[in-house]
Amino acid sequence: MVTTTMNLSDSDKKILHGEEGEARQIAMRILIRIADIQGATEFVDITHAHIGGSLYTGPGSLKVIEKFAELGGKVKVPTTINAISIDRKRWREQGIDEEFAGYADRLARAFEKMGANPIFSCTPYIFPEGPKFGDNIVWAESNAIAYANSVIGARTNRHGDFIDICAALTGRAPLAGLHLKENRIGTFLVNVPELDEVDPNFYSVLGYLIGKHAKEDVPIVNGIKVKPTLEDLKSFSSMISTSGPVGIYHLVGVTPEAKTLEQALDGKEPIRILNVTKEELETVWKGLTTSYGAKLDLVLMGSPHFTLSEFQELTKLVVGKKIHSNIDFLITTNTLVFRQAEKEGWIEKIKEFGARFSTDICLCSLHENMFPKTTQTVLTNSGKFAHYGPGLINRGVFFGAMEDCVNSAILGEVVIGKPKWLN
Repeated sequence: MVTTTMNLSDSDKKILHGEEGEARQIAMRILIRIADIQGATEFVDITHAHIGGSLYTGPGSLKVIEKFAELGGKVKVPTTINAISIDRKRWREQGIDEEFAGYADRLARAFEKMGANPIFSCTPYIFPEGPKFGDNIVWAESNAIAYANSVIGARTNRHGDFIDICAALTGRAPLAGLHLKENRIGTFLVNVPELDEVDPNFYSVLGYLIGKHAKEDVPIVNGIKVKPTLEDLKSFSSMISTSGPVGIYHLVGVTPEAKTLEQALDGKEPIRILNVTKEELETVWKGLTTSYGAKLDLVLMGSPHFTLSEFQELTKLVVGKKIHSNIDFLITTNTLVFRQAEKEGWIEKIKEFGARFSTDICLCSLHENMFPKTTQTVLTNSGKFAHYGPGLINRGVFFGAMEDCVNSAILGEVVIGKPKWLN
């Protein structure tokens, strides 16, 4: 018997009483408990869900999801699946344990059985038919949450595993947190130095710096002069949500709820102000490198997943060139983008350069057993992997720009140039 002080709709009550099946009934019970913890008094309809609990982390993570599927659970709203723990096409050649691969595949299949779309991507915002401004959604995966709230202007909280599938099964979410306008207002003003030439690594560094300072406040970034690209915003979203518990940010003049500084602040004064200096940016940029020396064994790209524009940029850098014979060069992306890049002829050109690809997984699904013991030195242009990589693969990581990765792969040693925006 579930007791709650929530104002349940008639449809909520039907689900709770089991009229739409046991899977949705269990999901509703869980959501009611979460809503009580969050202090919500009602639910709100959602238009989209993105499943973050798609990584196999042990028998418990599999048992819960398979149980929902066995009970006939079906998602009520369009639902996509985050990157999973294995590359379904290439896991054998990557040296993945067969038993682990079987469990990971079963987890993905259980979500598919419930009607979730197997995009297997940590960048659901690049796919068609996604949410729009003002939509209430339930997305997992930290970079996607920050991107959805901030860039799209949809509304979602940072949810733990299993809450995402419960929301997808019921089409409902607790009306709390970032679903409420008053909690989306900027409170932490960040002034950045005026810079003309920036790149995704600038946004990685800036996001990482702000996330460390944000705490529970909502950051407002003031001073961005050049409109950021999707890739810039992807990098920023991934890093601000990696170094801090940030679910929403505002870029003045860029993101939809911050057309002006006054709008972002809702006419109020900021609680805190941070004036970022180039010296602070340089300290963070240097700190993302945790390795030393010049020898290079492995280059990694694609966390969050490589976009079509990144494939185009990389192709321009590698045409007619070859990586050093001692270098392994791996790019992770989703199948949709991979196929689009293939049609453009970019995949073939990058293969001729000597790089290889992996889909379904992201760099954050990697572990040390996937690489030879002789692989010791790693270079990446992913700020997120620079943060998580040392713990995932038990190796130090160099952080550089895409061009640094290409030049280093050709030479067979690490060559990282100081970014123009630090000069």
